[in-house]
Amino acid sequence: MLMEAILGKFLEAPEPLLNATGIAQRLNTDQAVIRHHLHLLQDKGWVAEAENAFWRLTNAGHDYLEGSPEQGISLKSLG
Repeated sequence: MLMEAILGKFLEAPEPLLNATGIAQRLNTDQAVIRHHLHLLQDKGWVAEAENAFWRLTNAGHDYLEGSPEQGISLKSLG
């Protein structure tokens, strides 16, 4: 899933803020598609738009990623 791949990029990134352009380049995907999925992730409360078109993983997003496979996704699937 693309949303899981996007969350994985937040975990891999050395910096806490990412923009749609950087995520799109890392995933070889169109920026418009990435922005759409970032808004879907925002609807779930897992990412938040910071400033200057950058996004960050929220506390709820970290909780989701650290949850059990039944509650969330496997961190191994993101690697």
